[in-house]
Amino acid sequence: MFMASCLNSDNDTVTYYDDAAITAFSLSNAKITRHTKSSTGEDSTYIEISSNVANYPFVIDQIKGEIYNVDSLPLGTDPTKILCNYSTKNNSYAGIKSLKSDSIAYFNTADSIDFSSPREVSVYSSSGVNVKKYKITVNIHKEKADSFVWKQMPDSRELASLQDMKAYNLNGEIVVLGTDGQKTRVLTINASNGRTFTDTGITLETNSYNNAVVFNNELYVIDNGTLKTSKDAKSYDIVTDSPEVIQLLAASSKAIYGKTAENIIFYSTDKGKTWIEDTMDSDGKNLPTEDISYTCYQYGKNKDEETIVLFGIRPEISTMDNTATIWRKIIENNDYSEGNEWTYINYDSKSKKTLPRLENLNVVRHNDMLMALGGKGLDGCYVGAFSKIYISYDHGYSWNSLDYITYPYGFDKSASAVSVCTDSDNYIWIMLNHTGQVWKGRINKMSWNR
Repeated sequence: MFMASCLNSDNDTVTYYDDAAITAFSLSNAKITRHTKSSTGEDSTYIEISSNVANYPFVIDQIKGEIYNVDSLPLGTDPTKILCNYSTKNNSYAGIKSLKSDSIAYFNTADSIDFSSPREVSVYSSSGVNVKKYKITVNIHKEKADSFVWKQMPDSRELASLQDMKAYNLNGEIVVLGTDGQKTRVLTINASNGRTFTDTGITLETNSYNNAVVFNNELYVIDNGTLKTSKDAKSYDIVTDSPEVIQLLAASSKAIYGKTAENIIFYSTDKGKTWIEDTMDSDGKNLPTEDISYTCYQYGKNKDEETIVLFGIRPEISTMDNTATIWRKIIENNDYSEGNEWTYINYDSKSKKTLPRLENLNVVRHNDMLMALGGKGLDGCYVGAFSKIYISYDHGYSWNSLDYITYPYGFDKSASAVSVCTDSDNYIWIMLNHTGQVWKGRINKMSWNR
């Protein structure tokens, strides 16, 4: 047993304490295997001695005697050779138990420690009276953060027969509104544990599938000119028989947005009962009329600001467009803000990194980026069906594709209708007609608990 004391002369008194505790713990150094590409494009690896592991804080639970990091270390970290630092209370000292036996050695911060499994550390008071035991766990990611993983669900005969469709996330259910050419059918599946889609038996007007939004956990849909709402997609209440808008476009946390027959955007803050004209910076003829989708999310770090990005195509104006139609609005949800107008993103012949005009265009937000999925290019756009997933980090202005975000192997690229939405577990759902394929996927780090 080691005893701690402080002696300056023969007359000094040695003080021993009964306290035994670790008061601080951190990592200082670790080896990390990094993956990269060589100048020839081949995969290669290298070893990095990283001190960045010191930036991962550790929780010390004195009651349970547990020490651990909430945010896991990067994939490739070698757990067998980690340097760490710790502090103890009142000169108490620590010993670490061997992984192979019950022997205990002094916990020396100058030596690398094997944290491939949780380690038991005993802290002894300087008086030798008390012992406090801890279990130290170093969590390391077992999967690459930016890998995108797809999972195929059972094929759906209900989806296979649809000619066109749109998907919505509604209170834990994925709701698909799909037309069979004569009517819109309503299909649902539980987002958490569902295996197959169920036909609710509800039917709506033929084009209602593309005339709906979700606002405050309710589905709003225009059916034969009547605005209806539902909390479960099975039973519907009538809001009004004659809404001022003919096409629902989007929804924020405070309002529903739609357009009139004159191509003017209106909004409602009272669940669709009354509508107010909004402002636009461009002619309403540029608003999308088909394959409409939107995203709404917090804008930057200001919790009072949201942005809506609206997507679609407008074949009535030009059949030779080679880009999608995109509008954007920034919303300041406070009592002192002025209303911001809808802004039309006007691509021209000089524009680069544009979003192609895709059949069945769907756009969702995932991991702080917008993701656009769709089939073949239309008219003036010459893009193969489901050839790329397009990504935007600047709220829809510019678009690129990423090597690690692609359609899954076995994806039915012959489908003529596709619908996409996200759920509360950060999964992206893709539903197809033709074979009735259903896929769900997400970037690995979106599943990590923080």
